[in-house]
Amino acid sequence: MSKRKNSRVEMNRPIEVQGTRGASQGVVRDFSPGGCRIEQPDAKVHCGMRLTLRISLPDRLQPIEIKPAVVTWTGKDSFGVEFLSLSQEARARVKIVHDLLLEAQTTAETERVISLPSVAWK
Repeated sequence: MSKRKNSRVEMNRPIEVQGTRGASQGVVRDFSPGGCRIEQPDAKVHCGMRLTLRISLPDRLQPIEIKPAVVTWTGKDSFGVEFLSLSQEARARVKIVHDLLLEAQTTAETERVISLPSVAWK
């Protein structure tokens, strides 16, 4: 088994998964700049399948679209994906959110409030 390229952070964010069999909803349970684990009971995915993901990250109201993402493993109630190619803007946004969540999860301050740049409130 290969080691991950990036550390993962805990996350509990909604995600829309679009594949050849249509769209479905799930929850991102951990996240890194290179991929994530999606909790989705009875997911209709298989290893090697390419997906389009729309993740509601905590920095903005509008979700980020990631395509393509490839399924790297499957389990009973979840599966893992690797982000194959991100635009420069998407890569920067993913990295900022990951780094801030990683810092928050490794700090001793359990009730820390995170302020992220470029929050668009409507």
